[in-house]
Amino acid sequence: MKLTDILREIEGDEDGMKQMKVNYDLAVQPTDLNAALDAMNNTANYGIYAQNMRDPKAIVKAFGPSIPAQKAGAAWKDWDSRSEDEKAFKLIDIKNRVPEAWAATEKEAESGFERWQAEGNDGSLNDYLFTLPGKSLPKNLVGTYGKNYFPMKTPDNLKKYAGKLEQDIHYVVKDGKIIFPSTLENPYKTKPYLSKVLKTIMDNAGVEFQLVDVEQDGGEAPKTVEKPTATTVPPLSVTADSLDKIDKIRKAFQKEIGDVPTAKYETEAVETEAGRQYKLVVTGISADQRKKLLVRKSTLKEEMDFDFDLYRMKKLAGL
Repeated sequence: MKLTDILREIEGDEDGMKQMKVNYDLAVQPTDLNAALDAMNNTANYGIYAQNMRDPKAIVKAFGPSIPAQKAGAAWKDWDSRSEDEKAFKLIDIKNRVPEAWAATEKEAESGFERWQAEGNDGSLNDYLFTLPGKSLPKNLVGTYGKNYFPMKTPDNLKKYAGKLEQDIHYVVKDGKIIFPSTLENPYKTKPYLSKVLKTIMDNAGVEFQLVDVEQDGGEAPKTVEKPTATTVPPLSVTADSLDKIDKIRKAFQKEIGDVPTAKYETEAVETEAGRQYKLVVTGISADQRKKLLVRKSTLKEEMDFDFDLYRMKKLAGL
């Protein structure tokens, strides 16, 4: 057994030595440090893990509260908090995003705009709207439950607000490595989860790298222990004759192994002698999870082969 292995497992010896413990930080050891840092700064490389880095306050600011009944009031407050330039950007956003609502707003605001001009004010419709408090904005500008003022919270829209791991906040760069000290914030909570995120980032960016453990040793030159290479788990596939059956199988699989962030469920059509079939391919799962799904797959086949509707019809008919 290596000395480092012994130190990980014991806190003393038979002679009553002072307790010892060796701690390790996770690190990325890339062949090209600059390319790895560029990868860390590109949110497109984070895939599904970018959502962990979103600023909740920025999301509420952009999309409004999650409760629809609160959105109109939030829109009024947001409008009142904006400068004229910020209000102009919001009007441009609404005009581009919901042009029909903007056309209705122009018509709804006509009389108020004319009165404003008759009072000796000069300017465009936008200038008039800038003077209004949030509660007095045209109803079409805000929309029912703020649906026109705030954009929909779609996956594509959310990508614009994805965050990224920041140097000196989440990691430090030392001796050609990107190190994630336990003393800094880890938005992914655990080292195994962080390892998956870093692998996704580097793989998506095409950066060659190794994940290593760096010994915490009081600031001296870090000692690294190469992490064991993960075992490749082959995809799991199952075929059915309808998309409804494939959907039932997918839901059954997800229920069996729970919410696995790395799991991917992809459906593809295949032509067979029996006609068109549909194949569900599951990737991104561990070997143990794959074993569970193999067992579930065999029981599902029996369930799918049983035609419940036909059974019910026969029973109702007394057959």
